[in-house]
Amino acid sequence: MKIATVRGQWLSAVLAVMAIPVISFLVVTTGGLGSGETSTSAAATGSIAGLLAFGIWSAMITAGEYAKGTMVTSLTTVPRRPVLYAAKLTATATAAGVGALLSAAIALLVVLGVRAPGTYGLGNPASLVSVAMAVITIAVIGVSVGVITRSPSASIAIVVVALLLPKAASGLLGGLQPWIIGASPGTVVTEVVGGTQLPVSQTFPAGTWAAALTMLAVAVVVAGGGAFAFLRRDG
Repeated sequence: MKIATVRGQWLSAVLAVMAIPVISFLVVTTGGLGSGETSTSAAATGSIAGLLAFGIWSAMITAGEYAKGTMVTSLTTVPRRPVLYAAKLTATATAAGVGALLSAAIALLVVLGVRAPGTYGLGNPASLVSVAMAVITIAVIGVSVGVITRSPSASIAIVVVALLLPKAASGLLGGLQPWIIGASPGTVVTEVVGGTQLPVSQTFPAGTWAAALTMLAVAVVVAGGGAFAFLRRDG
């Protein structure tokens, strides 16, 4: 109800949905795709923008409550903290997942509409479900980090760093590089959707689906940390 009725929350969600189609449109129309790409992989080129948008949105849902003091109202309405925390995770992850599926579908339609005839094959549209899986992961992390930090700016910074720093600092990771970068949400989407050939240093050694499971496991651990913080402290 809060996501649907608070203007800032639903408007931010709408903007997050539009992030992937807009980036995919720009990449296709400016000739930014390689020869091995498909329409499906082209539709996923904006996934990192979608991940950032949904990650920031989800972090603000909980961190914003602390900043505005409305968490007290939420706890008064639902005093059972495990129920409230689980509800926030479920509602945010569901909204983000549905939004990501819609975003990926729109992006695919945009690519099919603007591509030059015969330039790209269709690929496997079902693989775009990986976009929703990655967005759900980052949404869970965003909510959890918002609870842990209780600060909008800190939670946003953590989400952005978690998404962008691994590749940016890949040279500093040494032998851990394929394990960390390979299991990051953006890379998992690229691995599942295909089209782009990733270097060995960015490919998860245990395989694509092991990378996806590792990504989900990280989200579960962070959610557990958020639950511990929410249940153990005051306010």
